[in-house]
Amino acid sequence: MPGTVGNIRNVVLTGHGGAGKTMLAEAMLQKAGAIQRMGSIDGKNTVSDFEDLEKERQHSIDSSVVHFDHKGVQVNVIDTPGYPDFIGQALIGLMGADVAAVVVSAAAGIEVNTRRMMAASAEVGLPRFVVINKIDAENLDLAGLVKGLQETFGKNLLPYNLPADSGSKVIPCLTGQGDTDFDDLESAKLALTEAIVESDEAMMERYLGGEEISAEETAKALKKAVLAGTLVPILFTSATNEIGVDLLMDFMVEACPSPAEAPARKLVSGEGEQAKEKELSADASGPLVGQVFKIYSDPRSNIKYSIIRLFSGTVRPDTSFQINEEKRGTRAGHLYRVKGQELADVSEMTAGQMFAVAKIEELQIGDVVQVGTPGRLPMPNVPVPMYSQAIEPKSRGDEQKISGALARLSEEDLTFKVTRDRQTNELVVSGIGDLHLRVILERMARRFKLEVSTKIPKIPYRETISAYAEGHYRHKKQTGGAGQFGEVYLKVEPMERNTGFEFLDEIFGGAIPGQYLPAIEKGVRDLMESGVVAGCPMQDVRVRVYDGKHHPVDSKEIAFRIAGKLAMKDAIAKAKPVLLEPVVNIEVTVPSQYVGDITGDLSGRRGRIGGQDVMPGGMTVIRAQVPLSEVAQYNSQLRSVTGGQGSYTMEFSHYEPVPPNIQQEIIKQYKPKEEEEE
Repeated sequence: MPGTVGNIRNVVLTGHGGAGKTMLAEAMLQKAGAIQRMGSIDGKNTVSDFEDLEKERQHSIDSSVVHFDHKGVQVNVIDTPGYPDFIGQALIGLMGADVAAVVVSAAAGIEVNTRRMMAASAEVGLPRFVVINKIDAENLDLAGLVKGLQETFGKNLLPYNLPADSGSKVIPCLTGQGDTDFDDLESAKLALTEAIVESDEAMMERYLGGEEISAEETAKALKKAVLAGTLVPILFTSATNEIGVDLLMDFMVEACPSPAEAPARKLVSGEGEQAKEKELSADASGPLVGQVFKIYSDPRSNIKYSIIRLFSGTVRPDTSFQINEEKRGTRAGHLYRVKGQELADVSEMTAGQMFAVAKIEELQIGDVVQVGTPGRLPMPNVPVPMYSQAIEPKSRGDEQKISGALARLSEEDLTFKVTRDRQTNELVVSGIGDLHLRVILERMARRFKLEVSTKIPKIPYRETISAYAEGHYRHKKQTGGAGQFGEVYLKVEPMERNTGFEFLDEIFGGAIPGQYLPAIEKGVRDLMESGVVAGCPMQDVRVRVYDGKHHPVDSKEIAFRIAGKLAMKDAIAKAKPVLLEPVVNIEVTVPSQYVGDITGDLSGRRGRIGGQDVMPGGMTVIRAQVPLSEVAQYNSQLRSVTGGQGSYTMEFSHYEPVPPNIQQEIIKQYKPKEEEEE
């Protein structure tokens, strides 16, 4: 019956935006009788895209889960967004599936997320197949597209069926007859058969010996070939006109692995050399182990839901499980089967299934829920969010509310980060690109009624010195009664880059009593925080206090703190202060024809090219070091140069001196502000 582990299929629909993944899910739901009528993107009534923002923008923003039964098998489908700004949701969607369907638009062909999701699904060990959708569009070159897929991803990509009658129907390669729109059916059958028998050594020996392999044997070996990766089938469909959808559903049932047949997930416990791996068996009677792969808030109630893929064991509403390595138990509560935004109560879920729980605030994406030995489950590598905006509330008093709302939104998306820059005191949000951040901030405005204004965040410059110097300051204040007195002599010298700050006491003979040294250090640190050149924190400076004077009555801590700060300022002004800028390591992945444009552009941004790696599928990875100020908004430039086909990651590397001409510009911007404050 549907629901037993052998009768479950978990499929993730991935690929570039506009390929038709959501409509493919819609067509399968309609064919299976899970919905009465098929919705449409234009009609804003599909099961998967249920959020208002998705309906308005007419594309997926989040992943969603749907399910249907077909030929006695329960098929769970994760529909993922396809635009590059929402790649995080697509990558995390791989965690819940046993097989990946990479959907390609017949008209648009191979696009940036086609490449990324083919690579990512292989990286996490998922078997794959390709769906070429929209085959009934006009002026298509399907033969050229298949050839391009094979050249890009490998010769093991072979048609499983072929379009006929100008894309109005499809014919199975193994069992069908008739004329097709391209390719010869017999030669396609031969290539497919050879790829299938290659996965079975005994069958291959028989085949090479001239023995005929029956259609039944070939069909049985098909799943093994898909699992082994000797075959990545290509299926043709038109979701909107329901062409090839029945065959696609049959393929999922017959050729895709069940949770028991799929590559086993490995639970890792311990750290370093003590780490141990345990393969999880998709057994309903085994120990409970599941993983959260999606978190979302219901747009109507704002209740938090966590969707979990269960890899082992059985869960019921009264089940108490641990989250990660916590010892405290958490009661599951209501269990729900998920179909878009529809939730149906269920009494139990077993290994291989996916379900939602509500109102468990501690759960985060990637968390393991388990009973027994705790451990970790692997997660796909998601890109580090590097496109940033500083935000300010439009209404006074909303600061605390905004922090809470952003924290909730960051729980739902691993590629959305929120930080408070201690140096610039700005609240900074970071995402994959401009579209990503705009959507998240619009979602915050709708869900939490909080609006913000955005601006480019300040670059966190630092200051240091490049020479030895001495400084002195005498603080003397008499206002009637007790006065203030403190005098400090100190020396400053540069330290190696990124070594921080060092404060040394070199006073002899009690010129300054030891009780005042902490106050002098506080004054020095005050100046280190505020800087001298452009109001930026200082680093890599050694300070030696070597002399001074005190007064037995008027000397106080405040006097020596002021004297220490101003003696430091005097010394820094003589020590050839310089401005430091953050430099990042950047890796840019682009189609090879854009390499010259990108390397030239990075060089023009004061970048140093570190090397290039040629990747499969005509892609090249360019490595470079570039000042952060030059690439802080690089997303839009890269999209412009590559037509949206490029992607990049970057991470902080080090600080280094700013060129003199740029330093002068930054100082000019700082001086007017400094004068205003005074």
